[in-house]
Amino acid sequence: MNKKHSGRWQVVGGRWVVILCLSLLSACDRSGGEAYKKGEELWEAEKYVEAVAQYEKVVSDSPKGHLATDALYQIGNINYLNLRDYSKAIEAYRRLVEMSPESPFSPDAQRKVADIYKDKFGDLKGAVAEYKLFIKVFPKEADKAIYQMARCHVLLKEFGKAREQYEKILKEHPDIDYADDVHYQIANSYYLEGKTGEAIKQFEGLLEGFPDSRFAADARFEIALAKEEDGNLQDALSILELLRGTYHDERVLELRIKGIQERIAAKKRPVPPRVAKRKRSR
Repeated sequence: MNKKHSGRWQVVGGRWVVILCLSLLSACDRSGGEAYKKGEELWEAEKYVEAVAQYEKVVSDSPKGHLATDALYQIGNINYLNLRDYSKAIEAYRRLVEMSPESPFSPDAQRKVADIYKDKFGDLKGAVAEYKLFIKVFPKEADKAIYQMARCHVLLKEFGKAREQYEKILKEHPDIDYADDVHYQIANSYYLEGKTGEAIKQFEGLLEGFPDSRFAADARFEIALAKEEDGNLQDALSILELLRGTYHDERVLELRIKGIQERIAAKKRPVPPRVAKRKRSR
């Protein structure tokens, strides 16, 4: 993983932000600017604990200065991505969001708090709470947080709640460029819940509304699985055979085709007559 990308610039996008902040040192507390520069140097040298100490000095010396929010963001990133101290990362991100929600770094900080709960702590309910906070504080960027919250509900097997969130995205953000993804997730939630009939209906709706979607092959594969579970083996087999050459995992596809072919063949084999057992004479 590229150190500079993973450690720092994931929202604002480039080093020009740091250069711009440093050019404003005349408007900031000079000691804070010097500490910030030292933090940069230490981070470049991979001396992460020392870098955090310098960034903390920036915040304490000039808490309302131009560099304070940047410094808190770097503290969070270093603890999250370099030191793997997720609790301290959360603490820094929270301080940033509470101190300066209007900062360009704050949405990503809150998103990372939720991601840590989900991916590092395995606390899906905690993650849901953090995504809800994101939606409340940053409503203009809510759609991706709603999407991740819905995924948490799926993992919690709360399929109805997940669909409510997916449908909310489609209703409140009709111009998103990943609507096909949302429709696919809705259909898949029905399949995971065991509602194969509704799953087939939703997958077919996706294919009708988004025929060129990158999810088209997956939707057809899922339709075949649903039909197989419903006992429609020949229909399932026909769909899977048409996916040859287009499905992303040919090995899985062929294994599924072979499995259905064996089930169909087994049903065609004549069942041997049962021989009645003779009662033993006493």
